[in-house]
Amino acid sequence: MNNDGCAIARSNEAKALGIKMGQPLFQIRDIVRRHNVVVKSSNYALYGDISQRVMTTIADSAPESTIYSIDEIFVDLDRMAINHSEWARELKYKILRETGIPVGIGISLTKTLAKVANKLAKQSSKADGCLVLNTPKWIDLALERTATKDVWGIGRQLSRKLASIGVTTAKQLRDMPDRNARNMMTVVGLKTVLELRGLRCIDFDDSPEQRETVCVSRSFGKEVTDVETLKEALLTFAARACKKLRRFDLVAGRFQIYVLSNSFKPNQPQFSKGRDVGLVPHTNDTRILSKSISQNLDRIWRDGMSVKKAGILMMDLCPSSKVPQDLLMPLYTTDNPLMAALDQIENRFGKETVTIGRLANQQKPDWYMTASNRSPCYTTRWTDIPSVK
Repeated sequence: MNNDGCAIARSNEAKALGIKMGQPLFQIRDIVRRHNVVVKSSNYALYGDISQRVMTTIADSAPESTIYSIDEIFVDLDRMAINHSEWARELKYKILRETGIPVGIGISLTKTLAKVANKLAKQSSKADGCLVLNTPKWIDLALERTATKDVWGIGRQLSRKLASIGVTTAKQLRDMPDRNARNMMTVVGLKTVLELRGLRCIDFDDSPEQRETVCVSRSFGKEVTDVETLKEALLTFAARACKKLRRFDLVAGRFQIYVLSNSFKPNQPQFSKGRDVGLVPHTNDTRILSKSISQNLDRIWRDGMSVKKAGILMMDLCPSSKVPQDLLMPLYTTDNPLMAALDQIENRFGKETVTIGRLANQQKPDWYMTASNRSPCYTTRWTDIPSVK
């Protein structure tokens, strides 16, 4: 369950019970109770640490790899003289042995076909988590069994558009004429079609060199109904966002603060409000951002509002060494001893050990997200390390 109390990850058993992705917990309490479903709250510190362990184990098994997301990584096997099936199974069991995490491994000619193989590897009991698609016969069979909506880069909206012309499987998508594919799905869609044919059109490492935005947002444990509490939360988010920027040596030229109502309470007034604010010059200084938030929050706040979720989005990012200069402003400098000292203290003694101004300094403020079903942080907190007697 995520911070909104919605299902974001489900086991195969939970899927079989009819639990849908994004479904709120209160809608499935009867299913949970009747079938003894285990519900866990989000535990991002644990997820991040386990992900790093899994990714490191995989990266050590191949000469080149690139991380795609917290739970996906691509590996280049071109220069490895190996039996792909044996290599995949050995790696799968190694990851399970060293991290306790079951994984699915798909191997094929392109990244898009590898994603198809990976999905089928996890669905097929015969594949047992590992599937190699490297011959026309098996690729054809795999694409016949894959719906267009399950192809990487297609999605539901585009799959409905394809279905209107009779294209419902990945094999039919692969066999579309190039001109039709480009007219219907632009050049990006055409690349997907070519990838399904085994032609590499997506670079091995196609991740952006630089982040375009940094966002910190939370759903509140209980709805916030006064502006001072909301300000406290937003200033806390701002501090975290600025720390992220400094970690990546970035500065922001603009930010947005936003607030949302509780969409699961339709009897209450629904709203979605936000405000964009420019930062001149670009900055990653928590003090400057905090002051700007305090000056602008009143412009979106209205008495009687009941806020369930809020956040801050940092935009117009650039490296601190490439900040646009203004003739009317002092020369920008990346030297910020106070922020550097603040980061060093937090890195050594823990997050938000030292705060600025009126940032929340309670262990868990009233607005903090609820996580009553959170599992222990086995690998990231000394007090949660399992003990063996």
